[in-house]
Amino acid sequence: GPGGPGPAEVGLGALPAELRAAVRALVGDLDALFAALGLREESFAVGALSRVVAAELASCAPARNRRRTATNKASVVFVDRTLDLAGAVGHHGDSLAEKILSVLPKLPGHKTDVMVNMVELTALQTTDESCNIIAPGCLAQPNDPAAKALWESFMNLKQKEAVMEARRHLVEAASRENLPIKMSMGEVTPEQLSSYTQLFRNNLKALENHCGLLQLVLATVQTLKHPQTSKWDNFLAFERLLLQ
Repeated sequence: GPGGPGPAEVGLGALPAELRAAVRALVGDLDALFAALGLREESFAVGALSRVVAAELASCAPARNRRRTATNKASVVFVDRTLDLAGAVGHHGDSLAEKILSVLPKLPGHKTDVMVNMVELTALQTTDESCNIIAPGCLAQPNDPAAKALWESFMNLKQKEAVMEARRHLVEAASRENLPIKMSMGEVTPEQLSSYTQLFRNNLKALENHCGLLQLVLATVQTLKHPQTSKWDNFLAFERLLLQ
């Protein structure tokens, strides 16, 4: 098309047989669509495979016949989206939500939620991380406005700010329940968040009122303490170095 051939031009004949068949099928579908719309198209291509598709559409006999009689003009741009794959496999860094979803084990039967170990909020004392006596917590808390707001923070804020939001929500909840909480300034640590959650453990009413929020805070604590998190940070630093 008018985009012109690139230095690594690939013809249809150079493609594997299965891909050639897929391109021809795609071109056939496009031709049928353009025929239904009465289009006489001018094709532009960005990317090697897009050029193959545009060239095949330009040269196939049914499309040529259609363009002779069609009355509506249109410009069609074919764009290779190969680089989209890079975004899907990259680490995008400073999102606490992304780390939680990557580090904690998946909730059985779910693809987008995780298991949060709730043993800390019970009288059960065990060091066995695989202990399944206590039902796991999770991230989805549709009936808890505070938890929903906190999860939005996990997705939209940088990790440092999101962790501070977790502390703020926890302090506000403890204050409403008249729990003996001592607000501290400075950097938020997983140990500090864990100590705050312990205040709710022996108060069943407070535990029930803020169960959703506590699940998200414990997910944060367990993610920050997880050994995979430090590896994640190392990978991020290496990716930034490669980009530079």
